[in-house]
Amino acid sequence: MIPISTLLDSIEEAYTNQLPFVAFQEPNTSLVTAYFQNNDQLHFVKDYSEQGFVFAPFEVGKPSVLIPLGNELQAKHSFEIKNVSSGKAYQEDPKAKTNHVEFVEKAKSFLEKKSVSKVVIARKKDIVCNSFDMRSAFEKLLGSYPSATNYVWFHPKVGLWMGATPEILLKVENQSFTTMALAGTQVYEGVADVKWKPKELEEQQMVTDYVLDKLKKHTVSLQHSEVYTVKAGNLLHLRTDIQGEVSSKDGVMELLNIVHPTPAVCGFPTEIAKEFIVENEDFNRSYYTGFLGALNVNSKTVLYVNLRCMERLSSNIIRLYIGGGITAKSVALQEWEETVSKCKTMEQVLF
Repeated sequence: MIPISTLLDSIEEAYTNQLPFVAFQEPNTSLVTAYFQNNDQLHFVKDYSEQGFVFAPFEVGKPSVLIPLGNELQAKHSFEIKNVSSGKAYQEDPKAKTNHVEFVEKAKSFLEKKSVSKVVIARKKDIVCNSFDMRSAFEKLLGSYPSATNYVWFHPKVGLWMGATPEILLKVENQSFTTMALAGTQVYEGVADVKWKPKELEEQQMVTDYVLDKLKKHTVSLQHSEVYTVKAGNLLHLRTDIQGEVSSKDGVMELLNIVHPTPAVCGFPTEIAKEFIVENEDFNRSYYTGFLGALNVNSKTVLYVNLRCMERLSSNIIRLYIGGGITAKSVALQEWEETVSKCKTMEQVLF
């Protein structure tokens, strides 16, 4: 174990030297782990038997990048937990609200015509940030979102990504696995015991039923919790925990084929919803709503959905990615406001 300042010095040096690295903190811990490469070779995952940190895109079939296990550092931080519910935000493009409201209405029309229950639509927000500092931003993440997985990831042939995600995609240890269904969003206003609207409860049940139905065909001893409320930064979500055992030896790869992408980032039925996303979103999601995490490290794999994230596009342009689930009961203006609230997760660390 080393001082956190030494670990941060190391990722700063790697970034300056354009060498790949990842540093991450798992939920409700103060432990930060970092992996480093000593060259800029691009490694890809082949069959998920590899060891290291995987960074996978939304689009199934496109290659997942691996930073191999090898050069590893660990440190504990004691950064102050900050209040992240303030109103700080970067100004929205005047057209962004109109465009998103129209997109929601288009999505609702699609649901009606195609008999689709839900589709998840996303938008991007490009911010001019002349004073962006990678180290400072990561420190703020570590001190602001203790219940999320906070990470900074860099490869010179891919780019710099940073995020705070509340959602486990998959945790596997031996033949046992854990996943979750996460949906519904409202702003945290000091109380976590809140009432949820029918639209949000319906969305959560839809995600839960879909995941359970797919998993039961390939697993044994499948169990799930009751739905409950969790806090992630300045937001609240509905969550159901799911556990079981894999019925074959294919392990991680087989489970990923089942759970990615989930209805929480795509929609239901998944393939029809995904077609709408690809045809109608005006940008490539890239690694947003993909997944990331430690692969086969210490005999376990823990992967997270890449939500609440940002990408550094150039020296002074930061792109935020934000999405939300649309059902027949969605209200377009409320969906817009939800994306504005979600933006704050990453905007807070840029100030």
